[in-house]
Parts: sequence; C-alpha cells; structure tokens
Amino acid sequence: MEQTTNKEQVMSSFTKKIGQTTFKVNVFFAENTTSTFEDKLLHLMANDIANRKQDTPDAE
Repeated sequence: MEQTTNKEQVMSSFTKKIGQTTFKVNVFFAENTTSTFEDKLLHLMANDIANRKQDTPDAE
C-alpha cells in the first residue's frame, strides 16, 4: 500500500500478525539522504552485534 503525504513523501505500510497481535508498520526513507540502503543495513547489523555483546559479556 502506497500513500503520498502532502510533503510528497512516499510511504509504504504492511501488516504482520504475530500470535494474537497485529502490527501495522509504516516504512519510509528520506529522499535527500546521503546514506545508501547498504549503509543503513550495516549500521543496523553493527548495533545488533554490539547489543548482543553487552547482553552476553563472556561471548567473543
């Protein structure tokens, strides 16, 4: 589902049901950014790895 806001920003949304809870997720990206999708994905992975190391300090 695509919607256009009054600022001409395209937004996608989807729903995901997990158990008895239904989540509606809105996704959008700024068009005037200098980071690529790969940059954003690497940033998310690095944060996830850092958080996992904090949760389990004995893991290397």
